[in-house]
Amino acid sequence: MEEIQVNLRLEDRLAIVDLSGDMTSLAEKKLLAAYDKAVAQKTKCLVFNFSRVNYINSAGMSVMITILTRAQNHGVNLRAFGLSPHFQKIFDMVGLLKYIPHFAVEAEARASCA
Repeated sequence: MEEIQVNLRLEDRLAIVDLSGDMTSLAEKKLLAAYDKAVAQKTKCLVFNFSRVNYINSAGMSVMITILTRAQNHGVNLRAFGLSPHFQKIFDMVGLLKYIPHFAVEAEARASCA
């Protein structure tokens, strides 16, 4: 298992969260810290880059649901790109794709934030 690495790229009212490794319960602290930092910078759209995520378990999905709930409370739009077809299906099954649209590439996800 490869512990998740989180890199936050802050831009004007947009933030990209680059993820690498495995999304498990160990990801919660890092992801919530990135979310809080982005919101503190008045981010209105947060884009998650899943292209280097190898594994997401139920605890990792729970972290995304927590972030979604917080984002809805703060008026922050969420986007994602780079999910494998398998994880796209899982996100769809738990209903996350209704609230976190998925795009093939970063440029499309960014454009949807405009």
